[in-house]
Amino acid sequence: MLVPSKFTRLEESTLFKMRKILIGNSQGETVQGVYRRTKGVFQDAAELLHALDVLFVLGVLTIEDETGLITYA
Repeated sequence: MLVPSKFTRLEESTLFKMRKILIGNSQGETVQGVYRRTKGVFQDAAELLHALDVLFVLGVLTIEDETGLITYA
């Protein structure tokens, strides 16, 4: 996961890109749907998953195990 530093601009950091997940979200969206919606934002799927992990730990979203649906707080 990229964090802002003197070598990484804020706009290039994963923390900054997480806002793209939250902007335009819809209840009942799947992880695949988020990937398609934010395809040009993240470098790869791993960076997207890191961002989703951070949002999950912060309590901003939950993912249903059975269905894979995302619920935003």
